[in-house]
Amino acid sequence: MLTVRKLVLTAAVLLAGLLAMNLVFAYLTQNSVPRRVMRRARESQSASVLALGNSLVASGFDNTAFDAGAGLAAPRASVNLGLGAASPVEHLLLLRYALAQGMRPRLVIYGFYDFQLTAPGVFTTSDLIGNNAMVYYVEPFYARGFLILSLHDAIEFRAMQLFPMLADRGAAWAKIEILRRDLAQQGMPLERSNQFGRASDFSLLEAANAEDFRRQCRSSMKLPLAPAVSELLRQASSAGAMITVVEMPMRQAHRSQFYDTACWSQYVTRIGSLLEPYRAGFIDASAWIQDDSLFADPLHLSAAGAEQFSQRLGSALDPKSVNLELAPAKESR
Repeated sequence: MLTVRKLVLTAAVLLAGLLAMNLVFAYLTQNSVPRRVMRRARESQSASVLALGNSLVASGFDNTAFDAGAGLAAPRASVNLGLGAASPVEHLLLLRYALAQGMRPRLVIYGFYDFQLTAPGVFTTSDLIGNNAMVYYVEPFYARGFLILSLHDAIEFRAMQLFPMLADRGAAWAKIEILRRDLAQQGMPLERSNQFGRASDFSLLEAANAEDFRRQCRSSMKLPLAPAVSELLRQASSAGAMITVVEMPMRQAHRSQFYDTACWSQYVTRIGSLLEPYRAGFIDASAWIQDDSLFADPLHLSAAGAEQFSQRLGSALDPKSVNLELAPAKESR
């Protein structure tokens, strides 16, 4: 017979178990990728140049090579706050976090590819996993204003942000997925991988074919900048920073099939007009890396490719034009 005492004890055990699980998740995620990037922001308060973007920036911006190309000296050099598998909402949160830590960059570099700048921020709570989960623990009420959620997902969002085991559930799934892939590799040819996962997976992030890309291009031509992107540009400008938006390097196959089209040229022209109110510069670096062997996978630069791209980017951005602090002796180029 179920008595009140047994009911209370059962509820107490359940609550204790839930509390323990939440503490375990909080411990496991204390060194998650977003938190490591946030730590880098805290440790780089004197940086003059701040690079933001998704994994293409995280892997492609080599701050040492950029500093050498731009003639910047520590401590007022550059810092890479790129975050893989993240949307402009997380990029905006990282900018705000860096500014809140006292960073006052003279230049903000925002890297993008394809239609990232105008893609609407339509999400479900199932999308807010992995690195996207930082919206639950970094200014969640502010971040909520840039997430287009259904009523059901909006209610879930409010509830899930209170519990680490729900907000950071991706930490457990990531470990399970790594274990599953390791087991699947037993006795099979080794698959090429990098810091972001299997190299072959990133071809899935490209358009299926040229017609699909043109379809996306035509629909994107009618869109304004995504709200999080426009707010990022506005806040960077308000903080006194110059802004440069960079079209990141792409492989020859991506350029020839997608970027060497009239539609993409028109889209880039429209992007230029959308950037004008923020007085943001634009650099088309998509063809800067001609050697496909300098890409680690269909989208990301290798370490050697990142060094080559970043040094050229540093050289292209004249520090004097953005009032950066130069090294004592800067070689002429």
